[in-house]
Amino acid sequence: MMEPEEEHNMAEYILSVDVGTTSCKTVLFDTDFNVVATAKTAYDTSYPHPGWAEQPAEQWWSALKDDTNEMIAESAIDPADIIAVGIDAFSTTVLPVDDNGAPLRPGLIWMDRRATQQAAWVTENLKDETWEINGNISDAGNPGPKIMWIKENEPEIYEKTHMFLHANGYLVYKLTDAYSMDISEAGLSQFCNTRTGEYSDVLLEGCGIDRAKLPPIFNCTDVVGKVTAAAAAETGLRKGTPVIAGSMDNVAAGLGAGVSKGGEVFISGGTVTTNNVCLSEPKYNKNLHVYPHIVPGTWLTSGGVDFGGAGLKWFKENVLEEESFAEIDKLGDTSRCAKSSVVFLPYMVGQRCPIWNDNTSGVLMGLKPTTTRQDLIRAFMEGTTYGSRHVLSIAADEGVDIRTVKITGGSANSATWVQIFCDVIGKPINIPGAVDLPPLGVAIAAAYGVGAIKSIEEGIAKIPTRANFEPNMENQAYYSEMYEVFRKLYENIRDEYDALTAITKKYGTKTTEAGE
Repeated sequence: MMEPEEEHNMAEYILSVDVGTTSCKTVLFDTDFNVVATAKTAYDTSYPHPGWAEQPAEQWWSALKDDTNEMIAESAIDPADIIAVGIDAFSTTVLPVDDNGAPLRPGLIWMDRRATQQAAWVTENLKDETWEINGNISDAGNPGPKIMWIKENEPEIYEKTHMFLHANGYLVYKLTDAYSMDISEAGLSQFCNTRTGEYSDVLLEGCGIDRAKLPPIFNCTDVVGKVTAAAAAETGLRKGTPVIAGSMDNVAAGLGAGVSKGGEVFISGGTVTTNNVCLSEPKYNKNLHVYPHIVPGTWLTSGGVDFGGAGLKWFKENVLEEESFAEIDKLGDTSRCAKSSVVFLPYMVGQRCPIWNDNTSGVLMGLKPTTTRQDLIRAFMEGTTYGSRHVLSIAADEGVDIRTVKITGGSANSATWVQIFCDVIGKPINIPGAVDLPPLGVAIAAAYGVGAIKSIEEGIAKIPTRANFEPNMENQAYYSEMYEVFRKLYENIRDEYDALTAITKKYGTKTTEAGE
Protein backbone atom coordinates (compact mmCIF):
# COMPACT_ATOMS: atom_id res chain seq x y z
CA MET A 1 0.00 0.00 0.00
CA MET A 2 1.41 3.42 -0.97
CA GLU A 3 2.00 5.99 1.74
CA PRO A 4 0.11 9.29 1.27
CA GLU A 5 2.25 11.99 -0.25
CA GLU A 6 3.73 14.33 2.35
CA GLU A 7 2.12 17.76 2.35
CA HIS A 8 4.37 20.45 0.87
CA ASN A 9 5.68 22.96 3.39
CA MET A 10 4.36 26.36 2.32
CA ALA A 11 6.41 28.38 4.84
CA GLU A 12 7.65 31.71 3.54
CA TYR A 13 10.37 33.99 4.89
CA ILE A 14 11.64 37.56 4.74
CA LEU A 15 15.37 38.32 4.83
CA SER A 16 16.46 41.56 6.56
CA VAL A 17 19.94 43.00 6.39
CA ASP A 18 20.88 45.67 8.96
CA VAL A 19 24.13 47.49 8.11
CA GLY A 20 25.43 49.07 11.31
CA THR A 21 28.54 51.04 12.16
CA THR A 22 30.36 48.08 13.71
CA SER A 23 28.68 45.06 12.14
CA CYS A 24 26.20 43.72 9.63
CA LYS A 25 23.36 41.74 11.15
CA THR A 26 21.12 39.55 9.01
CA VAL A 27 17.80 38.26 10.34
CA LEU A 28 15.40 35.77 8.79
CA PHE A 29 11.73 36.27 9.71
CA ASP A 30 8.68 34.23 8.95
CA THR A 31 5.61 36.07 7.67
CA ASP A 32 4.32 36.48 11.24
CA PHE A 33 7.62 38.31 11.92
CA ASN A 34 9.01 35.73 14.28
CA VAL A 35 12.80 35.41 14.17
CA VAL A 36 13.85 32.16 12.50
CA ALA A 37 17.61 32.65 12.25
CA THR A 38 20.26 35.35 12.67
CA ALA A 39 23.87 35.91 11.72
CA LYS A 40 26.27 38.74 12.42
CA THR A 41 29.64 39.81 11.03
CA ALA A 42 31.78 42.52 12.59
CA TYR A 43 34.03 44.96 10.72
CA ASP A 44 36.10 48.07 11.31
CA THR A 45 36.03 51.80 10.65
CA SER A 46 39.16 53.67 9.63
CA TYR A 47 39.94 57.23 10.74
CA PRO A 48 42.65 58.50 8.32
CA HIS A 49 42.58 62.04 9.77
CA PRO A 50 40.83 63.76 12.69
CA GLY A 51 37.16 64.07 11.85
CA TRP A 52 37.31 61.50 9.03
CA ALA A 53 35.50 58.14 9.21
CA GLU A 54 35.56 55.66 6.34
CA GLN A 55 34.53 52.09 5.60
CA PRO A 56 35.32 50.05 2.47
CA ALA A 57 32.05 48.99 0.85
CA GLU A 58 33.51 45.57 0.10
CA GLN A 59 33.26 44.69 3.78
CA TRP A 60 29.48 45.29 3.77
CA TRP A 61 29.09 42.96 0.80
CA SER A 62 31.41 40.36 2.30
CA ALA A 63 29.44 40.47 5.57
CA LEU A 64 26.10 40.09 3.76
CA LYS A 65 27.40 37.08 1.82
CA ASP A 66 28.82 35.40 4.92
CA ASP A 67 25.64 36.04 6.91
CA THR A 68 23.20 34.77 4.32
CA ASN A 69 25.19 31.63 3.58
CA GLU A 70 25.54 30.91 7.29
CA MET A 71 21.84 31.42 7.98
CA ILE A 72 20.64 29.31 5.07
CA ALA A 73 22.98 26.49 6.05
CA GLU A 74 22.13 26.53 9.78
CA SER A 75 18.37 26.99 9.38
CA ALA A 76 18.16 24.38 6.57
CA ILE A 77 15.44 26.40 4.83
CA ASP A 78 14.96 26.34 1.09
CA PRO A 79 16.17 29.68 -0.39
CA ALA A 80 13.18 29.47 -2.73
CA ASP A 81 10.97 30.10 0.33
CA ILE A 82 12.58 33.53 0.92
CA ILE A 83 10.07 35.82 -0.77
CA ALA A 84 11.76 39.21 -0.26
CA VAL A 85 14.94 40.94 0.86
CA GLY A 86 15.06 44.31 2.67
CA ILE A 87 18.18 46.26 3.65
CA ASP A 88 18.52 49.12 6.13
CA ALA A 89 21.74 50.96 6.88
CA PHE A 90 23.22 53.93 8.72
CA SER A 91 22.33 57.21 7.03
CA THR A 92 24.26 59.90 5.12
CA THR A 93 26.89 57.62 3.60
CA VAL A 94 28.61 58.71 0.38
CA LEU A 95 30.09 55.94 -1.75
CA PRO A 96 31.28 56.76 -5.30
CA VAL A 97 31.21 53.83 -7.75
CA ASP A 98 32.36 53.60 -11.37
CA ASP A 99 30.28 52.50 -14.37
CA ASN A 100 30.85 48.87 -13.39
CA GLY A 101 29.52 49.52 -9.88
CA ALA A 102 32.99 49.15 -8.35
CA PRO A 103 33.78 51.46 -5.40
CA LEU A 104 36.29 54.19 -6.26
CA ARG A 105 37.20 54.86 -2.63
CA PRO A 106 36.01 53.87 0.86
CA GLY A 107 32.60 55.20 1.81
CA LEU A 108 32.33 58.36 3.91
CA ILE A 109 30.03 57.17 6.70
CA TRP A 110 27.65 59.11 8.92
CA MET A 111 30.24 60.24 11.49
CA ASP A 112 32.63 61.69 8.88
CA ARG A 113 32.98 65.47 9.47
CA ARG A 114 35.57 66.47 6.84
CA ALA A 115 33.12 68.63 4.87
CA THR A 116 32.77 71.44 7.41
CA GLN A 117 33.96 74.12 4.97
CA GLN A 118 31.58 72.91 2.28
CA ALA A 119 28.65 72.87 4.72
CA ALA A 120 29.49 76.42 5.82
CA TRP A 121 29.73 77.51 2.17
CA VAL A 122 26.23 76.16 1.51
CA THR A 123 24.87 78.02 4.53
CA GLU A 124 26.50 81.27 3.44
CA ASN A 125 25.75 81.09 -0.29
CA LEU A 126 22.46 79.23 -0.64
CA LYS A 127 21.13 80.95 2.46
CA ASP A 128 17.44 80.08 2.97
CA GLU A 129 17.09 77.91 -0.14
CA THR A 130 18.47 74.80 1.55
CA TRP A 131 16.16 75.31 4.48
CA GLU A 132 13.04 76.13 2.48
CA ILE A 133 13.45 73.19 0.09
CA ASN A 134 15.15 70.54 2.21
CA GLY A 135 14.04 71.46 5.73
CA ASN A 136 17.40 70.62 7.32
CA ILE A 137 20.27 72.94 8.11
CA SER A 138 23.52 72.44 6.20
CA ASP A 139 25.72 70.00 8.09
CA ALA A 140 29.11 68.42 7.36
CA GLY A 141 27.71 64.95 7.93
CA ASN A 142 25.19 65.23 5.12
CA PRO A 143 25.85 63.79 1.62
CA GLY A 144 25.61 67.15 -0.19
CA PRO A 145 28.68 68.71 1.48
CA LYS A 146 30.54 65.37 1.38
CA ILE A 147 30.09 65.07 -2.40
CA MET A 148 31.24 68.69 -2.73
CA TRP A 149 34.34 67.79 -0.71
CA ILE A 150 35.14 64.90 -3.06
CA LYS A 151 34.66 67.14 -6.09
CA GLU A 152 37.02 69.77 -4.67
CA ASN A 153 39.66 67.51 -3.12
CA GLU A 154 39.50 64.33 -5.22
CA PRO A 155 38.44 65.64 -8.65
CA GLU A 156 39.69 62.54 -10.46
CA ILE A 157 37.37 60.37 -8.36
CA TYR A 158 34.46 62.74 -8.91
CA GLU A 159 34.98 62.59 -12.68
CA LYS A 160 35.13 58.79 -12.69
CA THR A 161 32.04 58.47 -10.48
CA HIS A 162 29.07 56.95 -12.25
CA MET A 163 26.85 56.93 -9.14
CA PHE A 164 27.02 58.15 -5.55
CA LEU A 165 25.32 55.55 -3.36
CA HIS A 166 24.26 55.10 0.24
CA ALA A 167 25.32 51.91 2.05
CA ASN A 168 22.02 50.09 1.56
CA GLY A 169 21.84 51.30 -2.05
CA TYR A 170 25.22 49.70 -2.72
CA LEU A 171 24.08 46.33 -1.37
CA VAL A 172 20.82 46.56 -3.32
CA TYR A 173 22.96 47.14 -6.43
CA LYS A 174 25.21 44.18 -5.62
CA LEU A 175 22.13 41.95 -5.36
CA THR A 176 20.16 43.28 -8.35
CA ASP A 177 22.43 45.33 -10.66
CA ALA A 178 19.94 48.20 -10.15
CA TYR A 179 20.92 51.62 -8.81
CA SER A 180 18.65 53.22 -6.23
CA MET A 181 18.29 55.71 -3.41
CA ASP A 182 15.48 55.15 -0.92
CA ILE A 183 13.23 58.10 -0.09
CA SER A 184 14.05 58.05 3.65
CA GLU A 185 17.52 59.37 2.77
CA ALA A 186 16.06 62.35 0.89
CA GLY A 187 15.88 64.74 3.84
CA LEU A 188 19.43 64.41 5.13
CA SER A 189 20.84 64.22 1.59
CA GLN A 190 20.63 68.04 1.55
CA PHE A 191 19.91 68.05 -2.19
CA CYS A 192 16.32 66.77 -2.21
CA ASN A 193 12.93 68.34 -1.60
CA THR A 194 11.88 66.65 1.64
CA ARG A 195 8.18 67.35 1.01
CA THR A 196 8.12 65.59 -2.35
CA GLY A 197 11.04 63.20 -1.97
CA GLU A 198 12.44 64.35 -5.31
CA TYR A 199 15.78 65.84 -6.34
CA SER A 200 15.95 69.64 -6.28
CA ASP A 201 17.57 71.21 -9.32
CA VAL A 202 18.04 74.41 -7.32
CA LEU A 203 20.04 72.67 -4.59
CA LEU A 204 21.99 70.43 -6.97
CA GLU A 205 23.01 73.35 -9.17
CA GLY A 206 23.79 75.47 -6.10
CA CYS A 207 26.08 72.76 -4.72
CA GLY A 208 27.60 72.02 -8.13
CA ILE A 209 26.55 68.36 -8.03
CA ASP A 210 25.86 66.55 -11.30
CA ARG A 211 22.36 65.06 -11.15
CA ALA A 212 23.38 62.32 -13.60
CA LYS A 213 25.65 60.92 -10.88
CA LEU A 214 22.72 60.31 -8.53
CA PRO A 215 20.50 57.19 -8.67
CA PRO A 216 16.71 57.23 -9.06
CA ILE A 217 14.71 57.65 -5.84
CA PHE A 218 12.31 54.89 -4.77
CA ASN A 219 9.80 54.53 -1.97
CA CYS A 220 11.31 52.34 0.75
CA THR A 221 8.84 49.52 0.03
CA ASP A 222 9.33 49.55 -3.77
CA VAL A 223 10.83 46.46 -5.36
CA VAL A 224 13.95 47.82 -7.08
CA GLY A 225 15.01 44.58 -8.74
CA LYS A 226 15.57 40.87 -8.27
CA VAL A 227 18.57 38.85 -7.16
CA THR A 228 20.80 38.15 -10.14
CA ALA A 229 22.35 34.80 -11.00
CA ALA A 230 25.79 36.09 -10.00
CA ALA A 231 24.54 37.39 -6.63
CA ALA A 232 22.62 34.17 -6.02
CA ALA A 233 25.78 32.14 -6.51
CA GLU A 234 27.65 34.23 -3.93
CA THR A 235 24.94 34.64 -1.30
CA GLY A 236 23.03 31.38 -1.46
CA LEU A 237 19.81 33.25 -2.25
CA ARG A 238 17.57 32.17 -5.09
CA LYS A 239 17.86 33.97 -8.41
CA GLY A 240 14.83 36.20 -8.92
CA THR A 241 14.15 36.95 -5.23
CA PRO A 242 12.64 40.50 -5.01
CA VAL A 243 14.71 43.18 -3.27
CA ILE A 244 13.11 46.40 -1.98
CA ALA A 245 14.83 49.80 -1.84
CA GLY A 246 15.08 49.62 1.97
CA SER A 247 15.73 52.55 4.27
CA MET A 248 17.97 54.28 6.75
CA ASP A 249 18.23 52.41 10.05
CA ASN A 250 16.42 54.99 12.15
CA VAL A 251 13.19 54.88 10.16
CA ALA A 252 13.40 51.07 10.05
CA ALA A 253 13.63 51.11 13.84
CA GLY A 254 10.59 53.40 13.95
CA LEU A 255 8.49 51.00 11.94
CA GLY A 256 9.86 48.09 13.98
CA ALA A 257 8.60 49.89 17.09
CA GLY A 258 5.16 50.20 15.49
CA VAL A 259 5.29 53.92 14.72
CA SER A 260 3.35 54.78 11.57
CA LYS A 261 0.92 57.66 12.31
CA GLY A 262 1.25 61.35 13.08
CA GLY A 263 1.87 62.04 16.76
CA GLU A 264 3.39 58.65 17.53
CA VAL A 265 6.85 58.78 19.12
CA PHE A 266 9.70 56.36 19.53
CA ILE A 267 12.75 57.00 21.68
CA SER A 268 15.88 54.95 21.06
CA GLY A 269 17.83 54.99 24.31
CA GLY A 270 21.31 53.97 23.29
CA THR A 271 24.71 55.68 23.29
CA VAL A 272 22.84 58.52 21.61
CA THR A 273 19.28 58.98 22.82
CA THR A 274 17.28 59.74 19.67
CA ASN A 275 13.76 61.10 19.91
CA ASN A 276 11.59 60.64 16.84
CA VAL A 277 8.12 62.04 16.19
CA CYS A 278 6.00 60.77 13.31
CA LEU A 279 4.35 63.51 11.24
CA SER A 280 1.40 63.34 8.85
CA GLU A 281 2.85 66.37 7.06
CA PRO A 282 6.45 67.63 7.04
CA LYS A 283 7.22 70.43 9.48
CA TYR A 284 10.48 72.32 9.06
CA ASN A 285 12.14 73.46 12.28
CA LYS A 286 15.79 74.51 12.36
CA ASN A 287 16.28 72.80 15.71
CA LEU A 288 15.39 69.34 14.40
CA HIS A 289 16.02 66.93 11.54
CA VAL A 290 13.18 65.96 9.21
CA TYR A 291 13.02 63.19 6.60
CA PRO A 292 10.46 60.84 5.01
CA HIS A 293 9.41 57.78 7.00
CA ILE A 294 9.12 54.29 5.50
CA VAL A 295 5.33 54.58 5.69
CA PRO A 296 4.16 56.48 2.58
CA GLY A 297 2.72 59.90 3.39
CA THR A 298 4.50 60.25 6.73
CA TRP A 299 7.72 61.86 7.92
CA LEU A 300 9.90 61.74 11.03
CA THR A 301 11.25 64.76 12.85
CA SER A 302 14.02 63.98 15.28
CA GLY A 303 16.54 65.31 17.74
CA GLY A 304 18.80 63.67 20.25
CA VAL A 305 20.94 63.71 23.33
CA ASP A 306 24.29 62.92 21.76
CA PHE A 307 25.79 61.46 24.94
CA GLY A 308 22.54 60.13 26.40
CA GLY A 309 23.02 56.53 27.49
CA ALA A 310 26.77 57.01 27.17
CA GLY A 311 26.67 59.50 30.06
CA LEU A 312 25.60 56.85 32.56
CA LYS A 313 28.14 54.44 31.06
CA TRP A 314 30.86 57.09 31.60
CA PHE A 315 29.72 57.55 35.21
CA LYS A 316 29.85 53.79 35.77
CA GLU A 317 33.33 53.36 34.30
CA ASN A 318 34.91 56.40 35.95
CA VAL A 319 33.12 56.66 39.30
CA LEU A 320 31.30 53.38 40.00
CA GLU A 321 33.86 51.00 38.58
CA GLU A 322 32.80 48.00 40.64
CA GLU A 323 29.11 48.25 39.94
CA SER A 324 27.25 46.36 37.19
CA PHE A 325 24.48 48.08 35.25
CA ALA A 326 21.92 45.94 37.09
CA GLU A 327 23.32 47.18 40.41
CA ILE A 328 23.37 50.75 39.14
CA ASP A 329 19.70 50.41 38.19
CA LYS A 330 18.88 49.24 41.70
CA LEU A 331 20.88 52.10 43.23
CA GLY A 332 19.10 54.62 41.02
CA ASP A 333 15.77 53.25 42.16
CA THR A 334 16.69 53.88 45.81
CA SER A 335 16.91 57.62 45.14
CA ARG A 336 13.61 59.44 45.11
CA CYS A 337 12.32 62.57 43.37
CA ALA A 338 13.01 65.82 45.26
CA LYS A 339 15.42 64.09 47.66
CA SER A 340 18.36 66.13 46.42
CA SER A 341 17.17 67.96 43.26
CA VAL A 342 20.43 67.61 41.35
CA VAL A 343 20.30 68.81 37.72
CA PHE A 344 22.60 67.32 35.08
CA LEU A 345 23.14 68.80 31.62
CA PRO A 346 24.05 65.71 29.54
CA TYR A 347 25.80 67.57 26.72
CA MET A 348 29.23 66.01 27.37
CA VAL A 349 30.49 65.76 23.78
CA GLY A 350 28.94 68.77 22.12
CA GLN A 351 25.35 68.62 21.00
CA ARG A 352 23.71 68.60 17.59
CA CYS A 353 19.97 69.13 17.31
CA PRO A 354 18.12 70.58 19.10
CA ILE A 355 20.71 73.11 20.40
CA TRP A 356 23.51 72.82 17.77
CA ASN A 357 26.42 73.73 20.01
CA ASP A 358 29.80 71.99 19.60
CA ASN A 359 31.21 73.68 22.73
CA THR A 360 28.95 72.08 25.32
CA SER A 361 30.07 69.81 28.14
CA GLY A 362 28.38 68.08 31.07
CA VAL A 363 27.24 70.16 34.04
CA LEU A 364 26.06 69.06 37.50
CA MET A 365 24.18 71.60 39.61
CA GLY A 366 22.74 71.14 43.07
CA LEU A 367 25.47 69.09 44.77
CA LYS A 368 25.25 69.14 48.57
CA PRO A 369 27.02 67.29 51.40
CA THR A 370 23.96 65.04 51.60
CA THR A 371 24.07 64.11 47.90
CA THR A 372 24.65 60.38 47.46
CA ARG A 373 25.91 58.33 44.54
CA GLN A 374 22.35 57.07 44.17
CA ASP A 375 21.24 60.66 43.64
CA LEU A 376 23.93 61.16 41.03
CA ILE A 377 22.89 58.02 39.17
CA ARG A 378 19.34 59.30 39.10
CA ALA A 379 20.54 62.75 37.97
CA PHE A 380 22.36 61.20 34.99
CA MET A 381 19.18 59.33 34.06
CA GLU A 382 17.02 62.43 34.51
CA GLY A 383 19.30 64.66 32.43
CA THR A 384 18.82 62.44 29.39
CA THR A 385 15.05 62.43 29.82
CA TYR A 386 14.96 66.24 30.09
CA GLY A 387 16.78 66.33 26.75
CA SER A 388 14.08 64.07 25.29
CA ARG A 389 11.33 66.31 26.65
CA HIS A 390 13.03 69.28 24.99
CA VAL A 391 12.83 67.61 21.56
CA LEU A 392 9.21 66.55 22.04
CA SER A 393 8.24 70.02 23.28
CA ILE A 394 9.58 71.58 20.07
CA ALA A 395 7.37 69.23 18.04
CA ALA A 396 4.40 69.99 20.30
CA ASP A 397 4.98 73.74 19.83
CA GLU A 398 4.70 73.08 16.06
CA GLY A 399 1.20 71.73 16.62
CA VAL A 400 1.99 68.01 16.81
CA ASP A 401 -0.31 66.14 19.21
CA ILE A 402 2.00 63.68 20.99
CA ARG A 403 -0.18 60.61 21.43
CA THR A 404 1.84 57.48 22.10
CA VAL A 405 5.47 57.00 23.17
CA LYS A 406 7.53 53.84 22.73
CA ILE A 407 11.06 53.35 24.01
CA THR A 408 13.76 50.92 22.86
CA GLY A 409 17.48 50.39 23.30
CA GLY A 410 19.58 49.98 26.42
CA SER A 411 17.57 52.48 28.46
CA ALA A 412 14.48 50.30 27.96
CA ASN A 413 16.19 47.57 30.02
CA SER A 414 15.99 49.76 33.12
CA ALA A 415 12.51 49.99 34.65
CA THR A 416 13.74 52.88 36.78
CA TRP A 417 14.90 54.83 33.76
CA VAL A 418 11.76 54.16 31.72
CA GLN A 419 9.60 55.33 34.62
CA ILE A 420 11.64 58.56 34.76
CA PHE A 421 11.10 59.04 31.01
CA CYS A 422 7.40 58.46 31.61
CA ASP A 423 7.19 60.97 34.47
CA VAL A 424 9.29 63.64 32.74
CA ILE A 425 7.45 63.42 29.42
CA GLY A 426 4.08 62.99 31.11
CA LYS A 427 2.82 60.35 28.70
CA PRO A 428 2.24 56.59 28.95
CA ILE A 429 5.17 54.63 27.52
CA ASN A 430 5.30 51.08 26.22
CA ILE A 431 8.27 48.90 25.34
CA PRO A 432 7.99 46.84 22.15
CA GLY A 433 8.67 43.15 22.67
CA ALA A 434 10.86 42.84 19.60
CA VAL A 435 14.60 43.28 20.19
CA ASP A 436 16.01 43.90 16.70
CA LEU A 437 13.84 46.79 15.60
CA PRO A 438 15.61 47.93 12.39
CA PRO A 439 15.58 44.41 10.88
CA LEU A 440 11.94 43.99 11.95
CA GLY A 441 10.95 47.33 10.43
CA VAL A 442 12.58 46.62 7.08
CA ALA A 443 11.06 43.10 7.13
CA ILE A 444 7.58 44.60 7.47
CA ALA A 445 8.44 47.00 4.61
CA ALA A 446 9.62 44.11 2.44
CA ALA A 447 6.57 41.99 3.21
CA TYR A 448 4.33 44.88 2.22
CA GLY A 449 6.42 45.59 -0.88
CA VAL A 450 5.86 42.07 -2.26
CA GLY A 451 2.24 41.82 -1.15
CA ALA A 452 2.75 39.28 1.64
CA ILE A 453 0.75 41.62 3.88
CA LYS A 454 -2.02 43.90 2.65
CA SER A 455 -1.02 46.91 4.75
CA ILE A 456 1.82 48.08 6.94
CA GLU A 457 -0.65 48.20 9.83
CA GLU A 458 -1.16 44.45 9.41
CA GLY A 459 2.54 43.99 10.12
CA ILE A 460 2.51 46.40 13.06
CA ALA A 461 -0.37 44.48 14.63
CA LYS A 462 1.96 41.49 15.01
CA ILE A 463 4.55 43.41 17.09
CA PRO A 464 4.30 42.32 20.75
CA THR A 465 4.47 44.70 23.72
CA ARG A 466 6.86 43.82 26.55
CA ALA A 467 5.78 46.34 29.20
CA ASN A 468 3.62 49.42 29.81
CA PHE A 469 4.34 52.40 32.06
CA GLU A 470 2.02 55.15 33.33
CA PRO A 471 3.21 58.55 34.61
CA ASN A 472 3.17 59.26 38.33
CA MET A 473 1.33 62.58 38.58
CA GLU A 474 3.17 63.74 41.70
CA ASN A 475 6.55 63.01 40.11
CA GLN A 476 5.37 64.67 36.89
CA ALA A 477 4.67 67.95 38.71
CA TYR A 478 8.13 67.88 40.28
CA TYR A 479 9.83 67.09 36.99
CA SER A 480 7.99 69.87 35.17
CA GLU A 481 9.58 72.39 37.51
CA MET A 482 12.97 70.70 37.31
CA TYR A 483 12.75 70.73 33.50
CA GLU A 484 12.38 74.52 33.56
CA VAL A 485 15.56 74.74 35.66
CA PHE A 486 17.28 72.41 33.16
CA ARG A 487 16.39 74.61 30.19
CA LYS A 488 17.21 77.92 31.93
CA LEU A 489 20.54 76.56 33.16
CA TYR A 490 21.68 75.89 29.61
CA GLU A 491 20.54 79.29 28.35
CA ASN A 492 22.23 81.08 31.27
CA ILE A 493 25.66 79.45 30.77
CA ARG A 494 25.78 79.36 26.97
CA ASP A 495 28.45 82.08 26.83
CA GLU A 496 30.47 80.30 29.51
CA TYR A 497 30.64 77.21 27.31
CA ASP A 498 32.36 79.30 24.64
CA ALA A 499 34.72 80.85 27.20
CA LEU A 500 35.62 77.43 28.63
CA THR A 501 36.35 76.06 25.17
CA ALA A 502 38.60 79.04 24.39
CA ILE A 503 40.50 78.58 27.66
CA THR A 504 40.98 74.87 26.99
CA LYS A 505 42.35 75.58 23.53
CA LYS A 506 44.64 78.34 24.81
CA TYR A 507 46.17 76.55 27.79
CA GLY A 508 45.67 72.96 26.69
CA THR A 509 47.96 73.56 23.71
CA LYS A 510 50.63 75.10 25.95
CA THR A 511 50.41 72.20 28.38
CA THR A 512 50.86 69.70 25.57
CA GLU A 513 53.85 71.60 24.19
CA ALA A 514 55.42 71.82 27.64
CA GLY A 515 54.92 68.10 28.18
CA GLU A 516 56.62 67.34 24.90
